[in-house]
Amino acid sequence: MTTISIDEPFATPAASYMRRVFAMWLSRHAWWLLMLLGACLALAFVDAGWATAAVILYVIALLMLFTLVYFNYAFSPVARWSVMTKTVFIDARGLHLTFDHPRMNDHTLLWRDITLIQFTADATVIHIKGAPINFITLPPLTPEQRNTLKALYLA
Repeated sequence: MTTISIDEPFATPAASYMRRVFAMWLSRHAWWLLMLLGACLALAFVDAGWATAAVILYVIALLMLFTLVYFNYAFSPVARWSVMTKTVFIDARGLHLTFDHPRMNDHTLLWRDITLIQFTADATVIHIKGAPINFITLPPLTPEQRNTLKALYLA
């Protein structure tokens, strides 16, 4: 039986996790920001006095929007799974997360709950069914571990 074990406890830094969340969110919702910017530009062309108001409204809207995105994703269980110190065991059933913190329950992600696996230079990103931005991050894997993970996922 083929398995992968990440025995060295690791945790994704919260700032790194949230950067990835915002990048994913912006890639999906950038058109809203462009529409808001277009509305502000239209107001600026109506009257020069509206230009200042449009810029202020745009900045306030962005701050509120980013705050809502942060609170929506930062306090989700999946975000806690990524940023808490853990070890991972991967086998034919799925990913078994064992947390070091006594108040965190261990968790198993079955392969049927995983929608996509991405390998980047700094992390392995496991996308989970549910919200559009629902993922956990693992440390970067060696080429052999990547091939094993792909084989287990596709089996």
